[in-house]
Parts: sequence; structure tokens; C-alpha cells
Amino acid sequence: MPEHFQRTPAVQGDWDRRSARRALLEPRLFDLLVIGGGVIGASVARDAAGRGLSVALVEQNDFAGATSSKSTKLIHGGIRYLPHLRFGLVRQGLREQQVLRRTADYLYSDLDFVIPLFENRGLVDLPSWMVTGPLRSLTLRVGLSLYDRLGGRNRGERHRRLDRDDVSDLFPKLRRDALQEGFVYRDAQTDDARLTVSLLKTAVGLHGAVAVSRMRAVDIASRSDGLVVTVQENGEPIHVRSRSVVAATWAFPTPGADVTAGSGIRFSKGVHLVYRADDLGVGDQALVLPETDDGRLLFIVPWRGLALLGTTDTPYDGDPGKVRPDKADFEYLERHLRRYVDCSGATPLASFAGLRTLTDGRDSTASASRQHRILEQGPGMFTVVGGKLSSARAIASEVVDRACTYLRVDTPSRTSDAMLVGGGISTDLRTRLRSGLERIGLPAAYGDHLIRRYGTESVKVLGLLEDRPGMRLLMDPTPISPGEVVYTALNESVTTVGDFALRRTNMAWSCPDHGRGWAPLVAATLADELGWSRVETAKAISDYKDELIEQGL
Repeated sequence: MPEHFQRTPAVQGDWDRRSARRALLEPRLFDLLVIGGGVIGASVARDAAGRGLSVALVEQNDFAGATSSKSTKLIHGGIRYLPHLRFGLVRQGLREQQVLRRTADYLYSDLDFVIPLFENRGLVDLPSWMVTGPLRSLTLRVGLSLYDRLGGRNRGERHRRLDRDDVSDLFPKLRRDALQEGFVYRDAQTDDARLTVSLLKTAVGLHGAVAVSRMRAVDIASRSDGLVVTVQENGEPIHVRSRSVVAATWAFPTPGADVTAGSGIRFSKGVHLVYRADDLGVGDQALVLPETDDGRLLFIVPWRGLALLGTTDTPYDGDPGKVRPDKADFEYLERHLRRYVDCSGATPLASFAGLRTLTDGRDSTASASRQHRILEQGPGMFTVVGGKLSSARAIASEVVDRACTYLRVDTPSRTSDAMLVGGGISTDLRTRLRSGLERIGLPAAYGDHLIRRYGTESVKVLGLLEDRPGMRLLMDPTPISPGEVVYTALNESVTTVGDFALRRTNMAWSCPDHGRGWAPLVAATLADELGWSRVETAKAISDYKDELIEQGL
């Protein structure tokens, strides 16, 4: 493995942090400033910029650095919301599947879920008379038929029944004792962190927005010509002027306002364990664990050769920046996994935790509403609370409508049909990418991995690899090349090893050492592009190892 690449001139990119920072510091008045670089903040920036507004976004850490990279990676209606009669929320999520399929095909994939039914076991928190005995199969059929109807499924996409052997064939490690039958239904999968970054690339690259990471908003003040948002970079204050502000800070405090005080808003923690897919006998379908001790559903979801087991749902009132899996989370998930799956000897490769923001303070966290709320906290100041990944685009459309009304702008949202950067994959593109990689001595199959991450932007990574022969290697066991490090630094505002390994790619989740062995190469590549000194490069490696420890990896 090369210790360091020979310095070559940097190629022009569309979104590097230094350029974005300079644009933020220009003396100007933005139409809208977004606080928070998760999926909802990114959706707001993309929607508003697409309507012709001048937009800036600031994020205190890295984009998708919190909950937006720690979900179950699903765009779904939420089958568990059906018993609570939240049909509007379910319908919205299912419709968003079709939007993502149209606008970001490379980030969308259909995913079938199998629900096994066991003798003397229930099904989530439905009444026992509905989920035991002869009514159980009928109850599930009715629920899944409603789910299909809400999602507008065609005949080939609708749920179907599986017999006992069918279920066992799909999941050979599923315990067969007491297994009776099963059902399969259709949902969809995405990459939450990649989706967030793609939304921002669209806002920046196509619509001229400004998005800067590691800028923490600390205050919002009203002035005669609008609002002044004070952000801090390394403790130094910077003042940004804007006519309106949308705070989408999720569980983190909103500058200048306490949105949780007396509002019924609270947080719950969701933990996932990451396994090798083979260790759990998981193939191309997801598995639903139909009942837990506290009446919930758990999922085992295939993802990039791995399997995600989750999620928990427990109250959380600690520091949102320090949410981590704990011993009780591991015990809960592993206990229910062993109840349904014969996985002796399987140990998690990794774990992660994220927070949900709940807007209903009456119910348990497991049954509380995921419905969002938009709070207007002053003229031109809007805060989004609640919501979920599947609803992010629709939430953004709603809050930008509110901001446009305030700004007296009469332009509708176009995000239900407008393509994201990277969308529009074709057979010709796949062929061109595969042949180009083979021509420079890399496996053709690497092209499929590039497309899943970057879509049509994969050709830019290929161009970098063609121009820089020293980067033509793959960092085993993940199919990731140093060319991607350069691309993400220039086009996705990567500034640390963790940005690249934890959020822009799945290196940290796929390597047994979580990318520690490749950190020097990633840091050296970033050093060439970003002009780091040897001391700064060494610190970047050390910081990444510290970040892994903080993440529990």
C-alpha cells in the first residue's frame, strides 16, 4: 500500500468546504438560512434553492452526522403504524417511495419483507384475540391488503402468503419449531447518509446554494432588514444575514429557543446492531421479528453485504451528541434475535444509535406519533420538529411553503419530479463504467458499487482514476478506491477521515477494523487535496480513531 501519493494538481469540484465557506462569508443577504445538515435540513435547502431562493445551510458537525446516518435505511410507510390508525403517515411514506424511485433511482431499491408466523406468538401490539388462532392469518391479510392499497401497489408488488417451507428456504437460520407460515410484502431501501449528501449536492451544484459543515449556529437576532444568525467556527463568531430561517436541528437545541419546554416533545433512542449477513442467514429479503416482549416489531435488513438488526425504542433525555448503544440495548436486541434465529456464534461487527424526535407526549415512545410539527417562533423564524426519513421531502415542501408565504414568493415546490444529482442511470452508463474500469485494471463489478454511491457522478470518479494511476487500488475488503476520497473532498465537502469512512462510504461498517488500517491512506489523499501539513495529517488519523471509539467501534 502506498504511504503517500505524489502531489498532483487538484481538479475543479462543485462543492468543497473551502469554497463554500468563502461564499458564506460574502457580504450578502440570503433569502433563507437553514440550520441543520441532516436529511430534513438538506431537503429544505434543496427545495428552497430549487424555487429560486438564495439559500445557505450550516451544520455544526458533518452532514448526516447524527440520526440521518443511523436509521434502518428504509423509505417505508411504516407497517407498524397501521394498528394505530395513522393512515395518513403510512400513505405519505409509501408515496415517497415512488418519488425517490423517479428522482434518485440509484439510491432506491425495492426490498421484500417476510413476516413469519409462529404458533402461540402474537403480532406487535394488536389485541390477542386478533393475532392468535384462526383470525391471525386473516388479520395480517387485511392489514397487508390495506398497506398495498395505500401504496398503490400493482399486482406484482402486492403481498403474498408463504408456506412454512418457503419461509425456511428464504431464511435457513430461522427457527422452524412452531413456525407455521409467513407473508411477504414490498417496501423500499435507501442509503440515508448518501441521500442527505445528494440532496445537498443538488442544492449546491444545480441551484447555487451554500452549505458549510462545522459551523455551529448559536444565536438568531432580529434586525430591520431581516435576521442575523451568529455561527461559530472554532469558537470564532461569524454573522450571517438572512430574510428567513428554518431550524431543522432534530434533537439538538434550536438557537435562541427551547422548543421542548411544555410542548410535549421528547426523544427516544433507536439502536441497531450490524452483523455479517451470512452469520444470520440473510439474503436479499428482510425479516420481520413479529413480536417482542414490549409488543414491537424488529427487523433484520440486508445492507451492502451486512445485516442490520433493529431497532430499539426507549426514552432518552441525555446529551443528543452522545447517544450510544448500551448494555441493555445489546441484551434486548440479541435476546429477541436468538428467540427467532439460530445464530450461535454470531457476534455484531458494529452498532449505532440515533434519536427520534416525538411530538406526542402522552403515549409510550414506541407508540408515540412520528408526525412532524412546524413551529413559527417569530417573524420569518420556523422550526421543524418530529418527522422521519420517509417524510423528509414532504416536510421540506411544507415548511418552504410557509417561508415563501412570509417572503411573498409564489413559486411551488418541484421536488416530487425534479431529479437529484446522480439520478438517471442508464444501461449505457453501466457499460461505459464497467469497460472503463476494466481498461485501467480494476474489476468491472466495482462500477456497480460506484453507481450505488454516486449514480451518474460515478464517471467523475472514473475520470480521476484514469488521470491518476497511483489511485488504482481497492481498499480490501470494501470496494472503495482512493479516487473516491478525492471525489468526495472536491464534490461532497469531505474534510476528515470520518466524513469519508463513516458517512460518505460504508468503509467503517464493512472493515473488521472499521477502517483503522486504511486511515493513513485516506488521510494522505485528503492531505494532497486540502493542503494539510504532516502534523495535520497525523492528527486527522488520530481524530478518526478517537471518533471510532466515541461511536463505540
